[in-house]
Amino acid sequence: MAPVKSQPSTPFASRELNGEVLLDELSDLRNAQVPQKLLSDLVLGLRDLEGVRVSEAALRLKQLAANRFSATPALASLLVRWSARLKVELDVPLLISHFERLAITAAIVASVRRASDSLKGGGR
Repeated sequence: MAPVKSQPSTPFASRELNGEVLLDELSDLRNAQVPQKLLSDLVLGLRDLEGVRVSEAALRLKQLAANRFSATPALASLLVRWSARLKVELDVPLLISHFERLAITAAIVASVRRASDSLKGGGR
């Protein structure tokens, strides 16, 4: 058995993973009108990947994209892209954390927009 690398692969080690990358993905999902509920469902599904080997995690991500999220192409393609980036065991929990942050950020942005719209509507 090969020793497990102690460093995440390049995409997961990037300082921009939960910065610019997250904001770009959030923008893409918003433009595609991906519902917040789907992001929350995805995060719940990804928690099943905790402790799973990288090869199994990549396979499960592709299966999620093809089955559960196939009706939402933007989300399905995001899952397929990230599945291809998984290289070492340490990447799996980092991927889960990234999608958790994506869902949390989407929820916060949606709440702020609703509040802003409410204030604009109430001031007429």
